[in-house]
Amino acid sequence: MNTQLIGLEAANKMLPLLKSIVKDVMRLWNSILEQRKIFEEAEAKGEDTEDMKSSLNNLIDTINQYIKEVESLGCFIEEFKRGIVNIPSLCHGRKIFLTVKPMAETKVEFWHELDETHADKQPVGDLNILE
Repeated sequence: MNTQLIGLEAANKMLPLLKSIVKDVMRLWNSILEQRKIFEEAEAKGEDTEDMKSSLNNLIDTINQYIKEVESLGCFIEEFKRGIVNIPSLCHGRKIFLTVKPMAETKVEFWHELDETHADKQPVGDLNILE
């Protein structure tokens, strides 16, 4: 993993921006799922789906722009549906992910190993995370 490492304080400072972006990602993700279902049903009926396909592709292009914006901050979206973001950091010389749901949490309180997910999160507590 060759990316910038972000300390706990910096991660907390970027939460308002992450929240704004994640809100749009979650909204668009739900729209993509809904439109894809409608598209597939229409396609199965043999209906003309060109406009639907174009609209779906536009949504996908837009969500990709938001994903790139999150990545430009040095973060990664782990899950679109619940809006989970991983933030690369360092703890006792080990690379870890700080993990947060910006729509539900006001500060970063959890972390997990690089090969784990938000479900494996542990409290930040008194860990010496890169500052």
